[in-house]
Amino acid sequence: MRIPHLPRPAALLLFVAAGLIAARPRAAAAVPTIFVLGDSTAHNAGPGRNGQPMVGWGTPLAAYFDPAKAQVANVAHAGQSSRTYFNRPGDWPSVLPRITAGDFVLLVFGINDGGPPTSVSSRGSIPGLGDETLALKRPDGTGETAHTYGWYMSTMANAARAKGASVTLLTVTVRNIWSNPKVRFRDATPLGPLPADYDPKDDRIERGTANGKYTAWTEELGRRLRLPVLDLTDLCADAYERMGRVTVNGYYSDHNHTYAAGADLVAAAVVSGLKAFPHSPFEPLLSAQGRAVPAADPKYVSANPAIPSP
Repeated sequence: MRIPHLPRPAALLLFVAAGLIAARPRAAAAVPTIFVLGDSTAHNAGPGRNGQPMVGWGTPLAAYFDPAKAQVANVAHAGQSSRTYFNRPGDWPSVLPRITAGDFVLLVFGINDGGPPTSVSSRGSIPGLGDETLALKRPDGTGETAHTYGWYMSTMANAARAKGASVTLLTVTVRNIWSNPKVRFRDATPLGPLPADYDPKDDRIERGTANGKYTAWTEELGRRLRLPVLDLTDLCADAYERMGRVTVNGYYSDHNHTYAAGADLVAAAVVSGLKAFPHSPFEPLLSAQGRAVPAADPKYVSANPAIPSP
């Protein structure tokens, strides 16, 4: 449903209810921080397969915002799942104290969450959005209670929102894994010669890990928590299929990790999605580069406004 244009006070109240902007005031001298919480698809480093550095989309994202109006803190961490990020001292326990009223949090996990966890050293979380737990033992005899993907995501989101930050959930980034009814691929590379009846128009890219379950769980979590959700999975997948497998493969070092140009492509997609929310609070914070990005089709975003009290 499209939300009609509202006068500024009414629009402000709508975004507070939807979780798109913070309800508490912020010191006038400070600019808000946009925190990027995720895995290596958002924050990565090191050489790729062709020697070029691998980069996550959270790094080029900063160029799309005016530093006089907002700063971007890419606090994503390669290799982490929602569970390991939540527990690791240098990640969520260190990030939460930095979040203040008026900040923004972009929260995306799922690629490394495949579970259930089999030990403390495994990365996975328990699949789903329920309240199931698993007791895990450490070598020193101490234990950890493992929770579901939904528990970690909702706990981080609610904690940030309680501090007055605005939280937006993003569905998992697209991996460079392709299929075609006539061809077998390893990631995006054909295994053997292409058959005579191969049609590249039939190439399809993977739409979210675990057959799209983490994308669906994130969208459902947004509905439950009344938090805005950007379907980054389908936004990028649709664009990639229009671009074609061969072109897209040039942006990736492997099936997960992008080069700088690929990271910028995803960052621009994120900005286009953030602009697609009705009365987007991100619009006034953009740089000239960010303003030049067209807003995505509204079908890729769900504002999930709070249900008014009776």
